[in-house]
Amino acid sequence: MMLHNPCEPRWRAAFGSSAYKVQGYRILSFPTMRELVNSYEVWNPTTEELDHTVIVWKENDNYYQYQHRATIELFNLNNLSTSESIPIPMKIFKGRWHSSLTESPPVAPAGSFLKRPCIFLPDGHEADEREKPGLCTPGDHLTKEAKVYEILKQHPHPNICVYYGCVRDVDHITAICLKRYGRTLMNAVWESDPTLNHAAILDGDPVINDFDSCIPIGEEMGLSGKAGTFGWTIEPRPTIALPENDIYGLKQIGEFMKGNRS
Repeated sequence: MMLHNPCEPRWRAAFGSSAYKVQGYRILSFPTMRELVNSYEVWNPTTEELDHTVIVWKENDNYYQYQHRATIELFNLNNLSTSESIPIPMKIFKGRWHSSLTESPPVAPAGSFLKRPCIFLPDGHEADEREKPGLCTPGDHLTKEAKVYEILKQHPHPNICVYYGCVRDVDHITAICLKRYGRTLMNAVWESDPTLNHAAILDGDPVINDFDSCIPIGEEMGLSGKAGTFGWTIEPRPTIALPENDIYGLKQIGEFMKGNRS
């Protein structure tokens, strides 16, 4: 079970063998034609030290990924070399439409939001190659998560996010439409008085809204599958989907709510 969104600010996420933490403070300046999409700090999982920063930027309709080796100096978006940047093929962020999926309303319901894959070239993907057998793209994960929501929709629960359907683009899906909630658990803690009891911060039932790593019990996760958040998941990385994987993560959240870990 994935208990976070990798696009969530200041939250570590597992991508391959490295952990990424989304940050936006490293921008020095950016030109008229270029736009910063996001930046990710890459942490060495062994030393737990910052290794480098991955910068995702956009110019016109093209997206690029650049590896910034410096870990302290600010970067100038205008000075990033296009020839040294990796083009990001946007097709990998579209999932395949399936007849079992629900199409979201043409006008998004009030109080909803569209969950889309983070624009990021995952480990193992090349910009100019064809799809590799067995290698899941962000779009594949989007479709898998939508199928999980279709199952959960048949069994509504107050601790599971409300699902409205998928945004369809002919034979693909580009987003999942979900109910918007006020804040994440992590933000609820950060925005509160640090002297307060962490367990007293919640003003309602906690809701899980991230199921892109959810697969049937006993199924192999595969090399391209997701297995939770770095630092919050059983080590070594689980290879089989088992309840104890989730129970471990939930216990870690419990320790966090008690103030016993950060």
